[in-house]
Parts: sequence; structure tokens; C-alpha cells
Amino acid sequence: MTGTRPARRALIAVATVVAALLPISTVAAVSAFGDAGGSGGAGPAIVGFSPQEGPIGGGTVVQISGGGFETATGVSFGGRPATSFKVKSPNLIEAVAPQMPRGVNVRIHVAAASGTATANRDFTFIGCHVPLVRGAKVQRARRTIVEAGCKVGQVKPARTARKPLRVIGVSPRPGTWADPGTAVALLVR
Repeated sequence: MTGTRPARRALIAVATVVAALLPISTVAAVSAFGDAGGSGGAGPAIVGFSPQEGPIGGGTVVQISGGGFETATGVSFGGRPATSFKVKSPNLIEAVAPQMPRGVNVRIHVAAASGTATANRDFTFIGCHVPLVRGAKVQRARRTIVEAGCKVGQVKPARTARKPLRVIGVSPRPGTWADPGTAVALLVR
């Protein structure tokens, strides 16, 4: 009997090392499909979701996979309820992402009578965060606007414009969050 203990310890050690090397989603998948799916199960479990990001304006249809979804009562994105959701199967939910006031990373939650599951990675709400470019040369302002997730809109010179042109006004106002690719107009002089 003592001869089997070292072999058993080695097997447990190997299993522990392998589990530690696996992505969390794989370990969650084994747990989700092992525990969920029947009545009286341990509750919902989220294995993954796709896509990983959407605009701050909301409306992105997100496929959430996992298990134990038959009794789902709600889906939320960082505490904000999904615009709508539909349980497609015990292992799949389609949820529509809500609007967010700004770009942010949030966790997706699925609530059921038997508990709540939280995704192990973030869903990213992306947007255009209008940068402060007043006083910058036009070329630098263009780069900064694109880096902020916006696109350059109309560049209008003031009546008193002289080279080198510098930004004297921006619309929408700096600090504003808008949907990705929103055009930012520049007034230059």
C-alpha cells in the first residue's frame, strides 16, 4: 500500500501542474459542463463570449457560452442590464450590450435563481474620446484625434489664418465620449 502512495502523489502533482497551465476558460468549461445543465445544478457558468468589444452606443449582439443558462433571469455588463437577452440553449445566451457613457472594460454577468456567473475576461466598450488639441499644429492634432478612436472631420481655417496652422477650436468639445469613428471638426488659425 505504501508503494502506491508515491505514485498517487505524483499523479496528483502532475494533474495540478497541468491544471495550472491551462487557460482559466478551459478549466471553467470543464467545471461548467460538469456542474450545469440539469435541474438542481450549481448555477450558471460562463465559459466565454464573442465579440470581445462593442461601441459605447450599445447594440452589439454578444454570444455568451457556458452552461446552466436554462433558468437565466438576467444578463448585465458591468452592472448595467443588457438591452435584451435570449436563452438560445442551456449553453448559449444572446445578449444585446447596453449603452455606456464612456469607453470602459466591464465583466459580463449572468444571473439565475441558483446563482450568478461572472465572465473571466472583460468586454470592452470602445468609443471616440475627443482629445484636447488646442494649440497643436494640424498634423499633430490629426494624429492625436485618430489615436483617440475618432476620425478627422472638416478642418476649417479662421479668417485670420497664417502658417503654421494651429488648432484654436474643436467640435465636439474635448473630453466628450462618442461612438468610434465620430468626426472631429477643427478650427485652425
